[in-house]
Amino acid sequence: MKALSVDSGLPKVFGRDDLKYINCSDEHGVITDPDGALRLNDKLKLIPGHCDPTCNLFDWYVGVRNGRVESLWPVTARGMCL
Repeated sequence: MKALSVDSGLPKVFGRDDLKYINCSDEHGVITDPDGALRLNDKLKLIPGHCDPTCNLFDWYVGVRNGRVESLWPVTARGMCL
């Protein structure tokens, strides 16, 4: 997936021990759902396997607490090469 770096491993599905991220490509990922618990439009949080190159793909960090957006932090060095 272009939104996640997988060079140090696949992402984990946050808070869902019943689901496992097993494969990815440029446009999508594959998550196993052995119990058939997922429904259309369910939202999942993924924990990247490697955060540095993942955060460089976005313009902002979004700080969430108790299910609400609390802060936005710009990624000011996004796309820069030193």
